[in-house]
Amino acid sequence: MQIEVRAGNILDVPADVLVSTANPWLQMTGGVNLAIIRRSGCDQVFDELQQYLPSTQPRIVQPGTVVGTGPGSLPVKRILHAVAIDPSYDSSVELVADTIARALNEARRLDARTVTMAALATGFGPLLMKDFGAALRTALGQDWSPLQTLTIVVKHEQEAAEIRDMLDSSRH
Repeated sequence: MQIEVRAGNILDVPADVLVSTANPWLQMTGGVNLAIIRRSGCDQVFDELQQYLPSTQPRIVQPGTVVGTGPGSLPVKRILHAVAIDPSYDSSVELVADTIARALNEARRLDARTVTMAALATGFGPLLMKDFGAALRTALGQDWSPLQTLTIVVKHEQEAAEIRDMLDSSRH
């Protein structure tokens, strides 16, 4: 699988599947999920996501959960909302690596060939970009065929460079 890491707006990158950040309440109140809900034509994404929550209390999902929804108006076929934090907004490289693997498995199940992904657990979550890079490197340690391209999209070029450095360090 080809890996690309770049700076930009992930919502404008066409792909079969977008892997977005999510919190355990699936509230779409921050990060990429907030940007999705603010995008015109994406209101139904929130409604669909809320239907996934259990009817019992507490209405949360477990860390590592990946929930699929329709794309709203985004240039993708599906959105996978990846919960890489716990209810205290804590996380770890191991949790993020497991969540990435779950999301990529789901993308494969959906017959995706191209996937875009946000840097999970680095916004409201406690991880640094180098931590996300280490988690990504771990998750990419297996064959993800028939996925063809994974594009990691972050806001700033310096963040993209940090992730690239972590991926490159595994090739030496």
